[in-house]
Amino acid sequence: MIISSRAYLILLPCILLFTLPQKGYPQGVFADSTAADTLHAEKSDSLMPTLTKPIPLVGSIDRSLNPRDIINDSTINFASYRYPGDLLEQMPGVYIREFGSPNQLNDLTIQGLDLRNISIMSDGIRLNDPLSGMVNLNVYPTEQIERLELVRGTRAFLYGLNSTGGAINFISKSKKALRPYSHLRYTESAFGFGSVDGMVSQDVMRGLNVTTGFQHTTFGPRFTNDDYDGWNARVKLRYNVSNTVNVFASEMYNQTQLGLNGGINVSTTPGTLRFDKIQAVVRNPDAYEKITRHDVQLGVAARFPGDSNAVSTLTLYLSSNLREYRDEENRSNPNGIFIQQDQRSQWMGLKLSHHQEFDRQIIDLGATLESQRALVSPATAERRATLASVFGKLQVRLLEFLSLSPYTRFDNLEDENQLSYGGDAVFSPASNLELFGGYSRSNRFPTLLERDGGAFPPIVSDPIDSSPEHHHLFEAGLRFTGGNSSFEFNFFHRTIKDAILVDTRTDLGGQNPVFRFARDDEEIFSGASTRVSAHIGSLFVEGNAQYLDHRVDDRVDSVDFPKWSANGGLYFWDKLFNGHLNLKAGVRGRVFSSYSGKEFNQQAQVYIPLGFSYTIPTNGTIDLVIIAHLGDAYVHFIWDNLLDRKYIMTSFYPMPERQLRFGVSWEFTN
Repeated sequence: MIISSRAYLILLPCILLFTLPQKGYPQGVFADSTAADTLHAEKSDSLMPTLTKPIPLVGSIDRSLNPRDIINDSTINFASYRYPGDLLEQMPGVYIREFGSPNQLNDLTIQGLDLRNISIMSDGIRLNDPLSGMVNLNVYPTEQIERLELVRGTRAFLYGLNSTGGAINFISKSKKALRPYSHLRYTESAFGFGSVDGMVSQDVMRGLNVTTGFQHTTFGPRFTNDDYDGWNARVKLRYNVSNTVNVFASEMYNQTQLGLNGGINVSTTPGTLRFDKIQAVVRNPDAYEKITRHDVQLGVAARFPGDSNAVSTLTLYLSSNLREYRDEENRSNPNGIFIQQDQRSQWMGLKLSHHQEFDRQIIDLGATLESQRALVSPATAERRATLASVFGKLQVRLLEFLSLSPYTRFDNLEDENQLSYGGDAVFSPASNLELFGGYSRSNRFPTLLERDGGAFPPIVSDPIDSSPEHHHLFEAGLRFTGGNSSFEFNFFHRTIKDAILVDTRTDLGGQNPVFRFARDDEEIFSGASTRVSAHIGSLFVEGNAQYLDHRVDDRVDSVDFPKWSANGGLYFWDKLFNGHLNLKAGVRGRVFSSYSGKEFNQQAQVYIPLGFSYTIPTNGTIDLVIIAHLGDAYVHFIWDNLLDRKYIMTSFYPMPERQLRFGVSWEFTN
């Protein structure tokens, strides 16, 4: 059932009512919500031995993930985030080309591969739109994340269609709230940026939990036509039928409106005025998008009788996305273009997964059956596709110091039958040192937009065949963990056969450039990434860096990504005043080398060559970060771009100047 936006507004006062201070356990007592839930459960179990417990990690894509690939909610509380991308950027190999204003479709890349090669999932279900192959990370509220999982490298292709570059999974919050749990976060910054998120979780009867929340975010305008207004509402139910069977259902609703100004017009704006909010001229004062999206899940998780290490999950899901793109003559300085285009897509399916642990072996199996539909109006036809896939992974510890993991995935998409496979090994010569390496051959299928571009006028032409790209990935490296310190180094080399790239040509009149999707023989990404983390006394340091070399047909050195990029922070982080104040204070920085910024076409949501481009110079920023946990509250004070650097990451979208961002979140467990 779909609830109207007005109904969610009526629920808002009720949600805020639950956030009033009440007696209970202060959140700071526990390292994370799981510990608090466990304590409540243990106390209740002593009084009610028949109380059922939820099966842990329902929605995980891999229960045997290494902690290095996980960000839990206790870590999120001390992160200076605005949206989930800020959390992901802390992971090695991740680089995000931003647009300078909140809620744009920032270009998340992992080892150089963009969102078409990355599966974004919620509780194990893929969120990527089959039309474009992408999803805007801003539509998933960070406050809803209990655990973030990121799988990179040779294993990534296992967990979803076209996850050749990486798989990102958000496990949503669904607490065991024997007593009412409520949460409220508010943050604001310059140019009208503000975000409020509220959540309530309660066990309404024995074994039945209801978690519901909302979010409202606004921004701008900073420049002409970059304002934003977005609503999110969600609800999740979990019923513990028994200690071995859980039933769950969830719905997430998003409604947004965003101005798409195309960046600053450098041909009409002098260099000295391109960062001037009043005098800079934007490329498009008219275009905007409205997005309405629903994501629904219904499923059951079960343990095998007598085996707590064997868990199966079956999930039925339905997602729909309507993007209303408009370029209308309704502003004081119209651009002479009139476009009204609706991009509709819907995908539904069934996913089965099974995880089982033995003495020295871990088995993961899964299967997916999915139906996809897309229609861009006005258009000539509706496009459909059916996906059937199965996967399996075996992790075997041959010796105490050696483990092997072979894995494979089979996909049937329309007329294409493709097998992906790979394997990796981990050698541990010491308890705190791991040497690892692996290889995989995986496939990325064309999106509906790439395959049938000619059916979606007027901007994309010449469809390509439905055969996939073939990715060959080698990786090797080492990991060291000692006490409160860790270090990781990873080398990778990826060769893509039959790569799908964007090409340009002139139209039939020989005048206007249009673009199409075309194939190149070979595309190569190679490089290395590293991550370091250390907590020495009250000093905490963290950081990651990446070197990336990108070539097409092994001839042309492509510089549309920075060869070097890094980010990290140096903080004082300790508990003060007898443990009543947990304070993290310091600086965080980002740096990247020069690269060529291509034009991002907002209608088709792709970067295009031979359009407007601009050389993005080497640059970097420093932020002042103060995050304090006191009682039930987390207070954050961020001074973004402390040195007031003028820079861009996408042509030509000015990044924010020096500005303050502050806010507070409250958590109550009673």
